[in-house]
Amino acid sequence: MFISTGYLGIQYGVDNKIAKFFVDREPPPNNLYWRDKYLYLSPSPGYLFIPLIADLLFKLGINRQELLSDEFIHCLEQTGHIGALEETKQISKAQAIENCTAVARENCRNEDWLNHVMDYFNGTPDNLFMGIATPFKALHRGDVFLFSLSALDFPNELFQKIAQYWFALISTLLLLDDAEDIDDDKANNEENAFLESGLDKEGIERVKQLVAHNLRMIASINSMMSMKLDNQFKELIKKPYISPLINQ
Repeated sequence: MFISTGYLGIQYGVDNKIAKFFVDREPPPNNLYWRDKYLYLSPSPGYLFIPLIADLLFKLGINRQELLSDEFIHCLEQTGHIGALEETKQISKAQAIENCTAVARENCRNEDWLNHVMDYFNGTPDNLFMGIATPFKALHRGDVFLFSLSALDFPNELFQKIAQYWFALISTLLLLDDAEDIDDDKANNEENAFLESGLDKEGIERVKQLVAHNLRMIASINSMMSMKLDNQFKELIKKPYISPLINQ
């Protein structure tokens, strides 16, 4: 499916200039995250997340020009490449974090944010993201992208709010992805939030509560995005492993 500027605007309420920038952008060369991709964007969560989070950050008050700057986009794309290297087991998690930190430092405009992210990955008690991050381990596979935000200049007063919206969006998109992949992930013993929940009534209720919380938050600054994601989640009732549980 081709993701157009109009589609992002009409379906998700994405700012037109942000949508156009990412729709028109070419996949970065020699980047494993975009390997074999002919278009920068696709409907899969890992790519759709990019314009959606940029829009939420813009609506939270971050300058649009910064969000589309070479520094931020380079940092974002290089972080994606490093994350893909870890996912394909070409580097270790420790090496991925070290490499992401190095890329962030090269493009850093927000030392305080970078320090908070490093505390998070180092497991420092009472770090900024404690209590905000989602309870399912499977929904943290995109956390390295937090490093890329250090290329943006925003005040400390926005730190907690940005973290809240970040995790609300990425966990929602990854849940949509996990719902599609339950069978494959179960067969291949891959991380999956629905499998992690136990796929029982209690587990599905935890998922439902997380989604409801996420969508309420997103709706507070982008109601169209929230409604679109809500409609996508309603398709979950068609999934054979979920349907009997989600309607209990």
